[in-house]
Amino acid sequence: AYGFMDGGRGIVNAITLAATLAIFNHFSKVASELAGLNGVILFYSVFDIAVGVLLFVVMKDEQEEEHTERIKVSEMLKVFKIPAVWILSLTLCCTYSMNILFYYFTPYASNVLGVAATGAAMVTMLAQYIRPIASFTGGIAGDKARRRSTILYVTFFAMGIATLCLALAGKMSVPVFIALLVVIYFAMYAGYSLVFSMLPEGGVPENSAATAIGLVCTIGYLPEVVAPFVAGKVLDKMGDSGYKPLFIGLACMMFIGIVSLVIWDRYIRRLKKENN
Repeated sequence: AYGFMDGGRGIVNAITLAATLAIFNHFSKVASELAGLNGVILFYSVFDIAVGVLLFVVMKDEQEEEHTERIKVSEMLKVFKIPAVWILSLTLCCTYSMNILFYYFTPYASNVLGVAATGAAMVTMLAQYIRPIASFTGGIAGDKARRRSTILYVTFFAMGIATLCLALAGKMSVPVFIALLVVIYFAMYAGYSLVFSMLPEGGVPENSAATAIGLVCTIGYLPEVVAPFVAGKVLDKMGDSGYKPLFIGLACMMFIGIVSLVIWDRYIRRLKKENN
């Protein structure tokens, strides 16, 4: 379910990105780049308003409101004491670092490899075209695998090796660059949605699942705040040569993710022994 949800997001993103690229190119040619940018902003504004109206008309809540208890501090403290929550927080933090920093592949393509601006934009769009296939595949593979961590081992390893190749290979041909990106994007989206599905395996009670996901997201999505700041500082100080240490650091995060999975597997084995 997580895989298909994320794949659906990829389909929508691919369609909207193709539309915005066409809009930008059209208005840039007939007027100016500023007009192209304004056209993209107007497209997203109209699109969001239209979706909001559509949801208001179509989505009807026919169920009566259920009485729910207020959030208790004791409930949160109980979740804080579950090791699985902290391990998966680290795992999500590692994999989400790639979800944030892959956007720097676009300026790398234009500034280092000399790819034209439109071609460099396709580097980001490529991720969204791969996303549905990778998410569907990862979700199905995760359900069929004996342990979902097995799939994550493969995705982390693939992302780590491919990113190291980007960092250490120096200037490469565009086809090789695209091939490495395909590996990274496929692994990134195949494993991303599996993290949340591992919570029940870690002994998180169903009635605490929402609180646990809240904590996992709070820590796991920290790269969205930290990673662009760090990347900006590195590139401001080092210029285009800063992409190498940036990508090496990103690869290190992938291998830390593998370490988190080793810790996870040991914890699951210990948990099973205690329950038997």
